[in-house]
Amino acid sequence: MKTEVIQNLTSKYAIECKNLKIVFNEHTDKEFLVLDDFSYNFEKNKIYFIIGNSGTGKTSLVTHFNGLIKSKYGDIRVGNLHIDNKKRKIKNFKLLRRTVGMVFQFPEYQLFKDTVEKDIIFGPINLGDNKVDAKKKAKKYLNMLGLSDEYLQRSPFGLSGGQKRRVAIAGILAIEPQILIFDEPTAGLDPAGEQEMIDIILSLKKQGKTVIVITHNMDHVLSIGDDVLVLDNKKMITSGTPYEIFMNKSLITSTQLDTPMVINVINNLTQDNKKFEKLYKLQPRNVKQLADNISQIIKGGK
Repeated sequence: MKTEVIQNLTSKYAIECKNLKIVFNEHTDKEFLVLDDFSYNFEKNKIYFIIGNSGTGKTSLVTHFNGLIKSKYGDIRVGNLHIDNKKRKIKNFKLLRRTVGMVFQFPEYQLFKDTVEKDIIFGPINLGDNKVDAKKKAKKYLNMLGLSDEYLQRSPFGLSGGQKRRVAIAGILAIEPQILIFDEPTAGLDPAGEQEMIDIILSLKKQGKTVIVITHNMDHVLSIGDDVLVLDNKKMITSGTPYEIFMNKSLITSTQLDTPMVINVINNLTQDNKKFEKLYKLQPRNVKQLADNISQIIKGGK
């Protein structure tokens, strides 16, 4: 299995999509087009955000990347794995699931075993790991997410909401995928929990992973995103860096997307004093960077 994984990562891109079309209830009188003609290449070791209003096909799109849903139209390659639209079954399905890990919205609701350890090792064992190796991974990733060994024999149902979410994520990380997909990872979390999730995503990038995130939180997009894909009207209408997206006023107006707080502050400052237009070039991505940049400008710095 390890040899297969290494070979799978020799491709230039993490995921390649060409002309993907998603249709539900195909060949019925209630056929529904979800997404049309999606083409994009996801590079390795980047954090991608997919944004757009509800119903624009974000979740439907990403579930094609690990084979949960399979379209008859278009072409998808994950590393060297080809999801062939002409074949009913996906070749090397288990390898695909090892390569792409999916963390659904509210993953803690998917816990079902009587101990934390059993929940975490469920995925690795079903994908081919022996029990000894799976238990080692359970300990490793639970610790990585800030929970001690003592939690392994506890019932997941007695944990707090944040602890449950970390256990669920540990179960995905124990599969050791090279690509992680998060669907609304900060939904329902308090500010401290949100920051924990941001830190987890950043740590995954530092480990060389490719991360794809669906979110409605534009502050998170600006703070850690490398590239952003915008879906609207059943298509991907544009992509770019966070500042390229959020400084596109016509795009924000047409899609009715929220603007990150940092950019709203910059917009308000520049209305009162043109010298703060320098902030657009400095491109602060969080409140601390914004405050530092404002201080520099006031002191006559950059």
